[in-house]
Amino acid sequence: MILDISINGVRSLNGFEQKFGPGITVVYGPNGCGKTTLLECIHLLGQGFSFRAKDLKELIAWKADELIVRGNFEDTDGLQAGRARKRAIRIHRRGCEVKENGESLKSPAGLFGGCPAVIMQPSDIELLRGAPEVRRHWLDEILCYRSATNTAILRRYKRVLQQRNQWLKQYKKSGGMADAAVGGEELFRILTEQLIDLGAKLWAARLQLADEVSPIITGYYRMLSGGVDEITCAYKSSILKELDALDGADFLGNDELDELDGNTGSSGVVGESGVSDDVVDEAALRDAFARKLSGLEHVERIQGMTMAGPHRDDLALCIGGYEMRSVGSQGQCRSAALAMRFAAVDVASRYLSKPILLLDDIFAELDVNRRNAVATLIREKQCQVVIATPQKEDLPFTADAEVKLQ
Repeated sequence: MILDISINGVRSLNGFEQKFGPGITVVYGPNGCGKTTLLECIHLLGQGFSFRAKDLKELIAWKADELIVRGNFEDTDGLQAGRARKRAIRIHRRGCEVKENGESLKSPAGLFGGCPAVIMQPSDIELLRGAPEVRRHWLDEILCYRSATNTAILRRYKRVLQQRNQWLKQYKKSGGMADAAVGGEELFRILTEQLIDLGAKLWAARLQLADEVSPIITGYYRMLSGGVDEITCAYKSSILKELDALDGADFLGNDELDELDGNTGSSGVVGESGVSDDVVDEAALRDAFARKLSGLEHVERIQGMTMAGPHRDDLALCIGGYEMRSVGSQGQCRSAALAMRFAAVDVASRYLSKPILLLDDIFAELDVNRRNAVATLIREKQCQVVIATPQKEDLPFTADAEVKLQ
């Protein structure tokens, strides 16, 4: 739970201070007054990254040289209940400084996991409409909620993938001369072995997560839609076509997969409920990945990039047997996106602590029934909630505290 925040030099907010209590706090005011910026700063202190800006320097106010955000948090449940966390981030043109309880951290990412926060906003529809990388980002964020081991595996996989892609680019640029690439063939072999090992670990972790969250997402969607229609949730990966032991898996044919690999690197579909721990193990995933990369090596050297792996996967939400990204209505996609966010709340609550819920004007796009369903869920979660809205009168419930921005 966040107790208070101090913001200087962040977009339109400067010299701003605010205290928070448990329950629901409504932040209201006209457009452009800094409501979303306040949510962004809370998210930054809680999660270690912005939900709007890829580069944190983008948060620095115009004509300002730096920004400083400070906040006091308190763990309200779990093993760390009662623990105080004093956090501060200073971002300037040359870099950033991050501290928690007076101790310096290497980067804002070091804040992740201690004070989880879940954002819900109108742009969440991109979780359904957007590219696979949007859903992978969501999946990996809550994957890191489950354990620090998952965070380390994900970070190492991305680093090895970057190094392997750099080798392939150099190989392609040199016209197929392995000696021209740094480290030669020996380095490529080592990077491939590391990628296979880390990829198998990452797949195993993602499949466990998919098995956990799939029924949660479908359950929340059923509640939000009033039971009018049903959705399914599936983890997609071309590599899993190698694992014939998967019960209930629905794979694309080999010819279709080969065509996809040669064109877009897209993937096949795994069964609706994900894969449980006792069906797929890391050894099977490792062997399948090794066979896949072996078959694609010639194409990879021509293309100059890694053509298969967890970085090419997707999470498919389907309705009526078709992916919602192409056939879902606005209302259906918004309900599914909310279901995904509420699933993230459940995962954070289970493995870390109850997260701070940040709602950025989400009710304007919902009909009355969905608004009431979201309000009911918010109350049931018993999380600290901060809502930004232009008109507080439009909310389907009464807040515990109000903050007016001008």
